[in-house]
Amino acid sequence: METEQTEQIFEETTTEETRKLILTISTIAFDFDFVTSDPSRSRADEIKVLLVKNKKPSRKSKEGKPGGFGLPTGQVESREAILHAVERETEDESGCSVKKIIGKLFVIKKTLKIPGKENPENLPNHLNYESVPNEIHVFLVEASEPLRRIREADEIDGSVEPWKPLREVFEMPLAQDRSGSRKNSDGIYFSHIKRLYTAIESMIYNPEEELVDGEAIKRWLEPNRQALYSAMSDLRKSGLLENFITPDEAQE
Repeated sequence: METEQTEQIFEETTTEETRKLILTISTIAFDFDFVTSDPSRSRADEIKVLLVKNKKPSRKSKEGKPGGFGLPTGQVESREAILHAVERETEDESGCSVKKIIGKLFVIKKTLKIPGKENPENLPNHLNYESVPNEIHVFLVEASEPLRRIREADEIDGSVEPWKPLREVFEMPLAQDRSGSRKNSDGIYFSHIKRLYTAIESMIYNPEEELVDGEAIKRWLEPNRQALYSAMSDLRKSGLLENFITPDEAQE
């Protein structure tokens, strides 16, 4: 992975012109240790993904998400190197240490509405919001089994096994429906499972064109690419990927 390039991106986004930019990291980790060639089993039941279960919205959350499952994700602290944030957030939320950062997958750009610090018009609190740009830098990492208790115990449920079979992840209900009215603390955030789906599809089919560190990620995946392809094929046949397939893909 181009570490110097990644660090430079972080430095550039903390200049005076972009001081209001909220930088977030999100990590994706797979465990292929249980993959077999047993024809009676699906690779979707053998490949595992690292998830954490939020008890409640993080103190730093700008979106007020309900409790639920998601990828290890958190904000980059002031003057913190982005790769340090990758290790810190993954370890603090899951108890699993980052053994290796394989590379950056992609960057998601969005806008968050947060309470405004200044209120010259004396607006009611629920109307005093400002729009702030947010970049989510998504990384592929290798992570260990849980080595210690999680540090963010007030926000993360440390009693839940963090490594989940791929099929179980895509079978989860959503933590919140599109209207935001129905919440399920045993569900998964849609933005996180969509992030995972996008990452896997790009890793399998077109890493060098669609991923920031595509070459490094392609090399890393090669021994397990066929297993991951088989897992996604099984999930597709089971109808578990329908929410992510575009109309163009459905016609192919």
